[in-house]
Amino acid sequence: MSTAWTHKEYFRRRLDDSSLYTFTSIEDAKTKVALHSTFLNTGNPEITYALQDSDQTLAVTLSFASEADQTTWKTAVDELGDDSTAWYASDIEWYKIEWLHEDGSVSSTTNF
Repeated sequence: MSTAWTHKEYFRRRLDDSSLYTFTSIEDAKTKVALHSTFLNTGNPEITYALQDSDQTLAVTLSFASEADQTTWKTAVDELGDDSTAWYASDIEWYKIEWLHEDGSVSSTTNF
């Protein structure tokens, strides 16, 4: 799949005492984050997962075959947010997006 239409999304779990949860595995992180099926399937992304920050961050890399597929995905995910539809668990923080150049370097970053 082309790397021309790739970006990374970053998630972490904030506990009641404001500390960050340490994921026990990628599967644990995927279960806790509970990404909506729209996030996972719209635009047919190739998805890879990695734990970062001492296993307190789930980094989700999405790669699309075309700009149109990525735009379709972004529109669908934006609509979830616009409709106040939970697309991840309530104790999960979606805190950063990195849009990547074709060579994999960061083009731009949005922090929330």
